[in-house]
Amino acid sequence: MKLTITRLRRGTNYKKPLQDIMDSFYELYKEYILKNPQHTYGVCNFGWSTANRRKLDDIIDADVIIIPSENEFLEHIKGYRDPVQRERSEVLTKQIIEYLPKKHVVLVRSDRADNEELYRTRTFKNKPIGKFSTFDEMDLPGGLHGMKYHFIKENISTQLSKTKKTYDFIYWGCDKKKLIDDIDSGDERHLVFKQIKEDNKIKSYFIGKYNSFKADRKIDTMYNLLGDLTKAKSTLCFNWLDPKATTSRYHEAIALGIFPFVWKNYDSDNTLVADQWQRVESIEELYNKIPEVNKRFDKIKKYYIEKTMKPKLWYYEKFEKRMNEILKGNQ
Repeated sequence: MKLTITRLRRGTNYKKPLQDIMDSFYELYKEYILKNPQHTYGVCNFGWSTANRRKLDDIIDADVIIIPSENEFLEHIKGYRDPVQRERSEVLTKQIIEYLPKKHVVLVRSDRADNEELYRTRTFKNKPIGKFSTFDEMDLPGGLHGMKYHFIKENISTQLSKTKKTYDFIYWGCDKKKLIDDIDSGDERHLVFKQIKEDNKIKSYFIGKYNSFKADRKIDTMYNLLGDLTKAKSTLCFNWLDPKATTSRYHEAIALGIFPFVWKNYDSDNTLVADQWQRVESIEELYNKIPEVNKRFDKIKKYYIEKTMKPKLWYYEKFEKRMNEILKGNQ
């Protein structure tokens, strides 16, 4: 069968890890292509170290259309995207929609708000789809983005890994305050971050986009952020729409030498969390614990390496198994 990977909004020219949010998937999928020559493979609005092709030929004759998705829900929050840019991003999507009735769409998601309902009712505007499957980052135990630990360790210099810790707390990303149609998500992180900024009790550094204050730095590739991230003592991991889910932030933090606190019931099954001490129920508790992170980090890292971290081959084997399960329905 023919598998075509496509980006709907912004084209991707994937070159190497730490340059793209979806790098874990791209690296594993690239390996899958090499090891599964029984399929043919296409691209649309995507390129492997080459300019992304916006031609529809690989969509037209595809059996399976694979859509990597990390922030599609943001496209449906009023005012979040520039209207002109959003309209431009709709052009290719509207063209692809016409070919979906006979296709198997596989959503590879790295955000729990990017779900089948969102794509069916909003992105694809209730148009018919032949079949729909979801490959969630949590389909791999501990999360697909455990791969990011390896990526960071392979790219971080000895000098950076020994950088002096000048920030008590750091966060990179956004505050997840809203869902589609400007609905309040119920997520608490925007309140937490705002109070940390206003209290000014600790030296904090924020990277990304936030509703209630201006970040210290705009979002960038992980590779370009390494210098700032390695200066921080701690961060905070929040669950997103599912207390059992984990995030790439935990894996990234361990690799960067940042102590990963977790907010309340994050990773409620303790698939990553090593010690109950990591859990914080309030901002004051976070403040009180930060002075101890330097002496506690090694224990948390040791647990992660011995109990959680897996070799790249393990991730690939799990990835291949899941991909084959999804594709089996096409045979």
